[in-house]
This record gives sequence, C-alpha cells and structure tokens, in this order.
Amino acid sequence: MDELFGIPAHPLIVHAPVVLLPLAVMGVVAMLLRPAWYLHFRWPVLAITAVGTLGAIFAASSGEDLEELVEDSKSGAAREAIEEHAEAGEMARTLAIVFLVAVVAFVVIPWLLERRARAAAAAGSTDGATAPPSAGPPWLKPVLMVFVVLAAAGSLVTIIDAGHSGADSVWDEIGVTSGGGDEHDDGD
Repeated sequence: MDELFGIPAHPLIVHAPVVLLPLAVMGVVAMLLRPAWYLHFRWPVLAITAVGTLGAIFAASSGEDLEELVEDSKSGAAREAIEEHAEAGEMARTLAIVFLVAVVAFVVIPWLLERRARAAAAAGSTDGATAPPSAGPPWLKPVLMVFVVLAAAGSLVTIIDAGHSGADSVWDEIGVTSGGGDEHDDGD
C-alpha cells in the first residue's frame, strides 16, 4: 500500500497505532486499578488493541514501501535517520503484536474459565455437589496481569520511540530541529 488519496499512505496509517495503542494501554491500566471496570471494558479494550495492532502492522508495511522510495534519494545522516525509524517501527509492530496476545490472554482466558465454572456450577446444582467450581488456578490472574503490564509498557515505549524518530527525521529534513529552532545558523 503505497498511497492513499494521492499521498504516501504511511503518514496517514501511523495515526491508528499512535492513538489506539496508548488508549488501549490506558484501558488496561484502568482495568487493573479498578477491577470492577474489567467486566465493563474488557471487550472494548480488546477491540481497540486489535485495531491498533492492525494499524501498527499496516504502518510498518507502508513504511517499508516508503523507505524504498525515499532512501535512494538520501545520503549520510538522513539515510541513518530513516533506517533508525524503520527499525523502531519494526520493533513497535512486533511489540504491538505481543501486546495484542497479552490482552487476548488477559480477556479471553478468564472469560473461558468463568464460562466453564458457571457450566460446572449449573451441572453440579443438579447432582447435589457442594463444592463451588474453580475459575482457574490462583496464580493465573497475577501472571496474566504481569504479562499484560509488561507487554503494554513495551508497546507504549516502542510506539513513542518510532513516532519520535519518524517525526525527528521529517522535521530535520525540512530544517527544524527537535528543540524548536532553525537548524541553520543565520549569523546573529
């Protein structure tokens, strides 16, 4: 996917992961801080994470296409900046996928265990069993929480890194440094 609406697709597509993945991270953190919110927001957070991850995959792909077009015309520091951004984008894509897997595990595994426990409870109520069914081993929930927090942090850091390196390479190209001033000394 090289172009959308006559312009390079990459600058448009990157906005999906840049907005949605941090939003998903905030959703995960909210669900961890307020367990009651877990039941209300687990499916929307999973959907936002999935769309953000797809955006990261498409952004990396469109970035590779754009890199091939732009890199041939660049040399020296500009080429290095593009390569650094491409590597950061690939890492962001990879950790977005890991984050999606973590959110799927965080949402779907407890949901499946809850369903199994409810089915066992319904079956047990007819045969006179007195012990409530287990909703999984006690270590599972903390392990899933740690996994999703680590994956969320990794995804967030790499999305910020990829976005920052991309913005730096674009702004450096037009002569503006990240400090906000003009890159060229005018002799004042």
